[in-house]
Amino acid sequence: MSNNHPYYGYPYYGGQPQQPTTEAPYKKQNSKTHFVMGVAAGAAVAYLLSNKKFQQGVSATGEKAWSAVRGEVEELKERLEDTQAELEYYRNLHKGEE
Repeated sequence: MSNNHPYYGYPYYGGQPQQPTTEAPYKKQNSKTHFVMGVAAGAAVAYLLSNKKFQQGVSATGEKAWSAVRGEVEELKERLEDTQAELEYYRNLHKGEE
């Protein structure tokens, strides 16, 4: 690195982009292990998605979450209406003083 080009090697600062010297070592090592882990993860996901108890649990949790979201939205609407009513009250209160 020279003083004239402090960002040499960084393409976004006008320097020359660096070429990768070697391929990532993880791609060459343990390819069979990665494949076996992928197959095991896929099998676990397939088992969970086909399990009735798991489906019922996910469904029940989803219903509870949706119910909570709907309740919070209704509460937010009520607060907004209250705030609008207060603003209208204060506007009308000071309207006669002008």
